[in-house]
Amino acid sequence: MSDASRAGDRPAPRLAYARWTDALARAGWRAEPAVAEHVPAAEGLGRVTAAPVHARGPLPRSDCAAMDGIAVAVAAVAVAAVAAAAGAGDDDRVVLPQGAFEWIDTGDPMPAGTDTVIERERVVPRDDGGVLVTGRAGGDLAPRGRNVRAAAEDFAAGELLVPAGRRLRPADLAVAVAGGHVTLAVARRPAVAIIPTGDEIRPVGAALHHGDFTDTNSLMLAARCLQAGARPAVSAVQPDDPDALAAEIRRSAADADLVLVIAGSSRGRGDHTAAVLAQVGGVAVAGAALRPGHPVLLGHAKPGDGSGGIVPVVGVPGYPLAAAVICELFALPLLAAIGGWRHAPDSRPAVLDRDWASPPGVEEWVPVRLTRSADRVVATPGRRGAGSVSRLARADAWWPIPPGQGSFPAGTEIEVRPIPGDHFA
Repeated sequence: MSDASRAGDRPAPRLAYARWTDALARAGWRAEPAVAEHVPAAEGLGRVTAAPVHARGPLPRSDCAAMDGIAVAVAAVAVAAVAAAAGAGDDDRVVLPQGAFEWIDTGDPMPAGTDTVIERERVVPRDDGGVLVTGRAGGDLAPRGRNVRAAAEDFAAGELLVPAGRRLRPADLAVAVAGGHVTLAVARRPAVAIIPTGDEIRPVGAALHHGDFTDTNSLMLAARCLQAGARPAVSAVQPDDPDALAAEIRRSAADADLVLVIAGSSRGRGDHTAAVLAQVGGVAVAGAALRPGHPVLLGHAKPGDGSGGIVPVVGVPGYPLAAAVICELFALPLLAAIGGWRHAPDSRPAVLDRDWASPPGVEEWVPVRLTRSADRVVATPGRRGAGSVSRLARADAWWPIPPGQGSFPAGTEIEVRPIPGDHFA
């Protein structure tokens, strides 16, 4: 059966996501605003602010020196300059007596009655306690306000420093602390339960026998969810047994905001996820017009703790490329809704370096390698194969191709999504 005919009764990924969230809402699920928790500012990197951060005081809190030197009152310097000129002296060299200035270091508050800092390099101490100031600056020996940071120059008390919903960066942490915050209110990180399945799947580090495979998908998906800001927890590998899988889904759902069940979503003899999900909750979408990842299942489960709520569940295909695509298209947007952060993947233009034909009727996600050539970025698609984990590891970006785009000759400008953490991201 062709991709087009298989996809005939399957929704496009965006429509599939909308149907899923609509079904969740009808079943009583809501992406409630994330519960806030307070963490030390030093632990806030990558967390999402649950409330806006306003300055509790100004910065600087008072006028302060922006350079090392002497603090003076411009009026006193002007008087000394006039006296030097009247005495037929050099008006580019002014003597200030002891008491007409104060030595000051960068960051020190300005002494009362002073308004200017003359740089240390222009000041020569004298034996009588005074100083010789040399050189004019901008036409004045000491322009008023020179080398002084005014109070509240950086920000005023009450000023917005970091908005709500911001994923905290190093500079955000610095400005929050400068504004008087020792702790920050951040959104609780959504919990993701990841359930690997399959009689042939073995945990990382386990001995492999003929026909066995290492559980790489759980590691990959957990890392991607962690990178996005969630708290992943991976369960033991579940056998191809419907009752065992049902029990594990119910158990995992009791402590999770989202459950990912890896493999078993297709129609093979050992594929039980669809039937089990219907048993423990419900299936909203069975398959999407997508390549790779068309067997995806979207539904919900009722936790086994008797709470009466429901938890979203994604049946993730077992091929690595398909699993990665499903995570990007369905898991991450839902986690963003739960966690209170903005989900807007970056994109950038690139030039295709070879001909490419996309199958009709499906949305295709192609991993591409990126190289820089002169003033452009060149994209190289790899060979197809959803089971290739190395193909994904060698990729720098995704190239999402909408349905019906057809053929792309070499030289076509395309839009790619850099893979987070990559040197092209």
